[in-house]
Amino acid sequence: MEQPKVTGKRFETGFHILNQWLCLRQRGGRLFPYFEDNLVGRAAIYGMGALGERLYEELQGGGVSVVYAVDRAAGKKHIPGLKIYGLEEEELPDADVMIVTPVQDYWPVVAMMETKTKAAIVSLKDIIEYCAPEGDR
Repeated sequence: MEQPKVTGKRFETGFHILNQWLCLRQRGGRLFPYFEDNLVGRAAIYGMGALGERLYEELQGGGVSVVYAVDRAAGKKHIPGLKIYGLEEEELPDADVMIVTPVQDYWPVVAMMETKTKAAIVSLKDIIEYCAPEGDR
């Protein structure tokens, strides 16, 4: 199964998530409360575009280990210290949670990944909204 093609809506959705994340950071917030409250120590990231890379950077050194990533362009991506798998993998390593960064494709990604991992699958949007102050949701 292949991830859907990039559409204009994809960029609008990504912009909204990034804006919400920036507002959270400007108020001194981080994403760690989600991981702490849910006892998540090992995460995987699906989608290593701009949002996936920012998520990886934020989780570094914060008590959450990013054990791997999945990206449709895995062969073209290189992040030192991070193993990036392609969509063709039949089984993926253990993680507590897989975070989907292309949230507009969330349900197709869940359908594709739930056969490859036992990790809980959540969207980056869900994590940001969990951590955002009540008025910013």
